[in-house]
Amino acid sequence: MAAYGIGPRANRVLEALRQRILREDLPEGTKLPSHADLAASYGVAPLTMRQVLKRLEDEGLVRREQGRGTFVRRQSRPQVLVLEDEPDVAMVLAEYVSAVGAAAVTATTTAEAMELLAADPDIVMILSDVHVPTADDGLEFIRAARRRWPSTPLVAVTAYAEDLAPLHGTPEWPVLVVPKPFVPQQIRDALVLGVRYREAYEASLGPGTR
Repeated sequence: MAAYGIGPRANRVLEALRQRILREDLPEGTKLPSHADLAASYGVAPLTMRQVLKRLEDEGLVRREQGRGTFVRRQSRPQVLVLEDEPDVAMVLAEYVSAVGAAAVTATTTAEAMELLAADPDIVMILSDVHVPTADDGLEFIRAARRRWPSTPLVAVTAYAEDLAPLHGTPEWPVLVVPKPFVPQQIRDALVLGVRYREAYEASLGPGTR
């Protein structure tokens, strides 16, 4: 699925490079290969790679210096964990997160999501599908994440809101529920409200409460 003016092949390369930068496989200051070499590595046309690098620059993930090349920049944007086992949906969610000035860190399994949360204190919000791959798996993750990181707001993104019924009336209920199919404005609103929730929660408890 094409999004924000670039095609699906460019989107796949964009997400691959974005994740390498966000997970610091490519640390700050790393000089990237030339766009032609990157294009060859990822099996895309040089023009496609130019589009990808332009998007990364627009997102503040890299800087291009005339005559010197392209370098990875320091990350200062808030990070949002996206748990989604459907690659196309994960890609769209990551695009929407980036469009509102945050950085998406994606996971396809609940185990991977828990590892990322434990390792990265800069994650300020969770966008989670419920069927990952089953509703029981998703509910177990939501319960665990809400109990361990209560100040990190969790937004459930699901086509089956009834699957959340076992969480009704419990502290593990998601901060918000966004139905599928969703539109960009819903994700934007969820991010804004989620960040406000975290700020209010931490203010009520004092500093250092993630």
